[in-house]
Amino acid sequence: MASLSIENLYKSYGNVEVLKGIDLEIEDGGFLVLVGPSGCGKSTLLNTIAGLEEITSGDIMIGGKSVAGLPPSKRDIAMVFQSYALYPNMTVAQNISFGMEVRKVEKSEREAAIKRVADMLQIGELLNRKPGQLSGGQRQRVAMGRALVRDPQVFFFDEPLSNLDAKLRVDMRTEIKRLHKRMGTTIVYVTHDQIEALTLASKIAVLKDGYLQQFGTPAEVYDDPINMFVADFMGSPSMNLVPAVVKVDGEATSVTLKEAGGIEFDLPVHNVQGLSAYAGKTIVLGIRPEALTDPHGADRTSDQIVERQCMVDVVEPAGSDTFSILHLGGKQTIARMRANAQVTAGETTTFAFDMAKAVFFDQETTLRIR
Repeated sequence: MASLSIENLYKSYGNVEVLKGIDLEIEDGGFLVLVGPSGCGKSTLLNTIAGLEEITSGDIMIGGKSVAGLPPSKRDIAMVFQSYALYPNMTVAQNISFGMEVRKVEKSEREAAIKRVADMLQIGELLNRKPGQLSGGQRQRVAMGRALVRDPQVFFFDEPLSNLDAKLRVDMRTEIKRLHKRMGTTIVYVTHDQIEALTLASKIAVLKDGYLQQFGTPAEVYDDPINMFVADFMGSPSMNLVPAVVKVDGEATSVTLKEAGGIEFDLPVHNVQGLSAYAGKTIVLGIRPEALTDPHGADRTSDQIVERQCMVDVVEPAGSDTFSILHLGGKQTIARMRANAQVTAGETTTFAFDMAKAVFFDQETTLRIR
């Protein structure tokens, strides 16, 4: 196990900068998830940490020692790829032990390692099968087993679940989390799925266009987004981002929203000092769907619940929840309500806004107002 530190990392292909001054650090035994849309640079960042690609400038340290310039074989790492990369003519046991054979590890030690990871991943009955006889989930377990026998300082996972169906992806996500808890090994994990990021990570790095947008715990990234991109990207459904006008009356600050029918209403705001500088101006109110709900479903521990009447456009029952679509500030807005909430499309209903969980952004810079 080892800590991982990245300092002012740049990566260019000719004149094209792909990674632009990345700084982040994960503790020994941590689970770092690199997340972002396609083309944001997350896989390139993983490849530079693993040594599959050279960096242009900056430094990468594993266990406190610089590995910049070292080949992957000298970094004491193991990788699990999206494509599984299994040898089709070998059995599961042979696939798992192949790397050890190349390194001339003794047979007894190889067999012990195979048994250890087979028990850990519950694939003991698959050891004599070949990859063509396995399901996608089983192949992914074998690919993980091949990495686990290495006992490296850092594991790298490059979108390992993207080829699996939705249910299997959830099951494998749980297995990976359980595996990390059991081993305590440092993991760097790439995904475009922000739910994977939130459920697996001890720290999340959100990337966009080669820049690190935010780095923090899942709770920090979800509840305290630094800008509108992070607010919109993290969470499903994503955060509602609604234009609102700031009103300052003495010591009192509020934001004014406009409903679909042109009706306006105010929402009081507390403990956001920076909003007073925007008096009379339009900013962006960010509120998660679960913080906009029916009064009975609101957080009873919050002291900033504000109830307002809003017209419901569409109702979407979703089993454990009911989603109501509103139009506030000219934007489609999603409210997450209890499954049995009494709400009807085309009618006005009372909604509870939890203003303790509301955040605000500058329209032009897209940065958080604090």
